[in-house]
Amino acid sequence: TINGIEETNSRKKTINQRQPNNQAFIFIMTQDPISNNKSSNMTGRYLNPHRHNKERSKSFDHQNLLRNRSQSIDKASLWKGALVKELDNNVVVQMVGMDSPNHTVYARVDPNCAATAECLKSVPLGKVIEVMVDEGWRHAVKDILEKGVHVENETYPSANELLKLGSVWLVNETGYCTDHNAKARRLSESDEMDTPDWKDMTLRVHYVPERFFVAYEIDWSKYCKGLLLDGCTSAYIGGVKQHVPMTGLPDKKDGALVYENDEIGFALLNKPGGMPTNSTKTNHAEDVASMYGAALKERHGDKSTKHISIPLRAETEMNGLLLVSTKREFCSYMHEQLDAARGNDLVAENCGVDKTYKCLVCIKHPSDIDRIEKLMNRDLTHWVNVKSACPKTFTRTKPTNPKLGDWQKCVMRITSIGDEKFRAACVSSKYNDSNDYTLAHRLWDPRMEMPAEELGVSYVMQVDVQLLTTKPHQIRGQLAALGCPIVGDVAYGGGSCVMRMHHHMWQRMAVQLCHLEFNMPEWNEDKTALVPTDKKCTFHLNTAWWTEYLNDYERSV
Repeated sequence: TINGIEETNSRKKTINQRQPNNQAFIFIMTQDPISNNKSSNMTGRYLNPHRHNKERSKSFDHQNLLRNRSQSIDKASLWKGALVKELDNNVVVQMVGMDSPNHTVYARVDPNCAATAECLKSVPLGKVIEVMVDEGWRHAVKDILEKGVHVENETYPSANELLKLGSVWLVNETGYCTDHNAKARRLSESDEMDTPDWKDMTLRVHYVPERFFVAYEIDWSKYCKGLLLDGCTSAYIGGVKQHVPMTGLPDKKDGALVYENDEIGFALLNKPGGMPTNSTKTNHAEDVASMYGAALKERHGDKSTKHISIPLRAETEMNGLLLVSTKREFCSYMHEQLDAARGNDLVAENCGVDKTYKCLVCIKHPSDIDRIEKLMNRDLTHWVNVKSACPKTFTRTKPTNPKLGDWQKCVMRITSIGDEKFRAACVSSKYNDSNDYTLAHRLWDPRMEMPAEELGVSYVMQVDVQLLTTKPHQIRGQLAALGCPIVGDVAYGGGSCVMRMHHHMWQRMAVQLCHLEFNMPEWNEDKTALVPTDKKCTFHLNTAWWTEYLNDYERSV
């Protein structure tokens, strides 16, 4: 302990975790918003990924050949031992990687098969994807019968659904063999009937893509209900409170909008946890940018903006305020504000962008509550190795050996702890208090018998944190280094928070961007760029997804 701050290597377990963090929870539902397939089943099971990978290791050679090479390779070697499926007119489809742990298959029409040149030219890529999906289901049935693995219908989307999700890529085989960084083109639903040149083109299909079903629980064209409730959500421009337009009132679902400004080109959204801000390699449809862009297109048609970007990104599990740019000039403006202060240690105090996060953290010992309280309103400094894998390594002092990694300075302030009525809430079951037991199960997985004890946690405490620098995993790593990881942050010792709704499940983390402030820009004289003004844009969220749980706990005790 240095100056009252506990130094922790985030790569090590900060608290004793008995929950199955070394297991993958296969929990797949049967209601697909894309295909509208419905079922009442909702089941799942835990599988050990290490054992699972060993079982599949024999069929992983092709994936290693494709991904882990340092020099050019022979095209023919890519298809050694390929799975073959014969279609009509002597057309043969080749597939490799069907048993790969990352569910990535490379598929093509064999250019050396007995089919005529005209037949080869007439095979659409959608047909090749269908063949691969059918084979994927055969492998799934084999796993069900031989290993008892439980899968649901939407685990293996159809060819059309894979294209809608952006899970299929078109790869130039020659370029891919000579340059492992060769670009691939993501395909869409409109490409289903295209007939590429199969002599040199290959499909990369992520046939079990990541899914983010929470994206469908939000109405991306309406304003959030918190704006209608006094004190829950607020938006001020130049000190003037903004009101919700009548056409933007939420209906059955809660809305995502907090504020929109079409003239300047930006919007503030209330991002739910459990979905990424931008598309992933396997999913180009269920992220914030894609969902909001689709809502704009639905509202405005072809006149809607074609530019959607996220100047201040948030991690997938994080909740809260998210700034979205709908014009390139605004995105450039925000990057200029941040870049102007990159050379300063405290970026937030030199660029005019103020961000405060509301977090619910794990407390192991009651004495930690007093220790954290003594750190309030102090600049808390750590150093992070930004090149390290997750969980990243945070230290109290900067390592002197530069070869140990790329170490960058992280500074934050804890501005408040607890709320007006109590500092922390007990989640331990040792006091035989049903309120403590209930709160623990609402925060973590209700399927766990004693979640707090399994994590070694006695209390949870809400803290407000102001970031003075912007580094990867900063708020998560620094709080973990202080001995109080965020609830739901599996990587840094906060356990797993599971949210279930409408036959789907996703992970979430108890961290929310609750306050965002920056200088309102205006157009320059020739309308080519945005310049800052003294007018402030201030947005605030007073409630988080765990606020209801704490309020119920408070009323019961």
